[in-house]
Amino acid sequence: MINIDFLDKVQIFQGLNPEQLAGIIEFCEEAEFEPETKLFEQGDDAVYLWIVKEGLVELRFDAAGGTASRENTISAITEAGAFGWSSFTSPSKYRLSGYCAGQPCKLIKVDREGLRQLFEKDPDMGYAVTSNVATVVGTRFHEFQEEAARQRGQDILGGW
Repeated sequence: MINIDFLDKVQIFQGLNPEQLAGIIEFCEEAEFEPETKLFEQGDDAVYLWIVKEGLVELRFDAAGGTASRENTISAITEAGAFGWSSFTSPSKYRLSGYCAGQPCKLIKVDREGLRQLFEKDPDMGYAVTSNVATVVGTRFHEFQEEAARQRGQDILGGW
């Protein structure tokens, strides 16, 4: 069951009031997946914003031939983490493939059209969520930069 208390823990919904969170619940659907199940593929229509309720989701870059091995993991999303914000931006295509990783996953799928309707009715809500998404994207990009620099440093040192 999806409740307001859980949604209040989700970073992209921070600052929303209980009525706004209740509105979001109307467009949520719970889903369970086994480990290594592909949730969506890079390039698919981004029809959902996803939230991890339990488990771990890895976002992976598909290599040539459509394979996305664990070595191609760009980001790992844990409880109360959201992903799939491509649903907010044109052309609304997922940029990476999503996989349930390690253990079974319980996820919440939030319908993008429902969210858009809520944002049209309540622009302050749309602004708050969009601002929070920008913060999350910025944080994840910084983490990615740090990891890339660390890997590059190890490659350089390993070559000595």
